[in-house]
Amino acid sequence: MPFSTDSLLADIPEKSRRDVPRVVNRLLGQTFIYQDVEADKDDYYFIYRHRSVFENLLQLAGFSLLHDDYHRIFQVVSEYGYTRARYKLDESLMILVLRKLYEEKVEHLSLASDPVVTIGEVREEYRTITGKERDLPMGLYETLLRRLRTLGLIDTIDGRNIDVKDADSRLRLRGSVRLILPIQTADEMEAWLRKYRTGVDESPEEEGNA
Repeated sequence: MPFSTDSLLADIPEKSRRDVPRVVNRLLGQTFIYQDVEADKDDYYFIYRHRSVFENLLQLAGFSLLHDDYHRIFQVVSEYGYTRARYKLDESLMILVLRKLYEEKVEHLSLASDPVVTIGEVREEYRTITGKERDLPMGLYETLLRRLRTLGLIDTIDGRNIDVKDADSRLRLRGSVRLILPIQTADEMEAWLRKYRTGVDESPEEEGNA
């Protein structure tokens, strides 16, 4: 069958087809699309209803459309290295900190809710993982956490600004923390921790799953 846009979009109502390019670009440009975020909700359900169409479109360009059924999150991952996100070492370490705290917190949750941690817990875990007694400068903490908030990995409670000077200030860990770091078991987590503790990888950047 000859390739055509009409055949590819046959399952989507004609009046909705104009939204496809915008949503595809959003999938590629935005790390995660959430069902429970008001600004994402309509596009989330549009993708969900026509998932096979978006999977086929993205596959043509070398991308895979992933869905976390539990947290109801869509994510696009490149099958090649050209468009993979690259994180500085401090960013990779902070992502690892958030993932470890996430796993520890969800063990004590009985409901399907995002765990909450304090800035103090994040800073203490960062020191534990790196083995450094001295903390990061406050300005760098703020830059790191704002960057990870932009990625959709964390959020503040009640939409407040991130206050890194307040150890009791709370952060909500999103389920996307589990998607961005390819760890499935406790042994894999320990391997990542060991890598950073022993300084096996001293490179300034890490490749992210995006």
